[in-house]
Amino acid sequence: MARLPRLPKSMFRPPPGFKKPKVEDFRSDMQRVGEEIAEQFKEQVIENIETNYYGFELAQSTIERKGSDVPWINSHELVDSIYREGTIVSVEDTPREDSKLTNLQLAIVQEYGTKDRHIPPRPIFRNTFRDFESDAKDKMLSFFKTGKFDSKHGSRNNNKGTSEEE
Repeated sequence: MARLPRLPKSMFRPPPGFKKPKVEDFRSDMQRVGEEIAEQFKEQVIENIETNYYGFELAQSTIERKGSDVPWINSHELVDSIYREGTIVSVEDTPREDSKLTNLQLAIVQEYGTKDRHIPPRPIFRNTFRDFESDAKDKMLSFFKTGKFDSKHGSRNNNKGTSEEE
């Protein structure tokens, strides 16, 4: 087997002015980018719920009982229980005054529906994630290219399930 030529040590020296990055700084930056993305995702979920962005419909009897045609919202308790901790977005498992279900249990019912199909799935978290995924990717790529944080919100994908921008 032929031996490869030996490379001069000068090829392994960093260029003048190069600062070796610290691993802890990189971890911290990645955590911060992840937290920014998670916060924007949480805000987008809440906006999508409040505007019924995906056009989920309710039965007329439910609209009359609630006094509203917006799914996911009765008293705003459920929306108020959506939180972000680090890079995780979830719903607090807290009791409700108007139901035997906790806020988390109610969110699961809304997201996946019931087995008897009395309540159909209204997948706000899954749909928002699908639509938000490209914004999160763009934010990560931007950070890797520039090394700077972009605190402004990502562009809104208004095409419900498509990845093309208007």
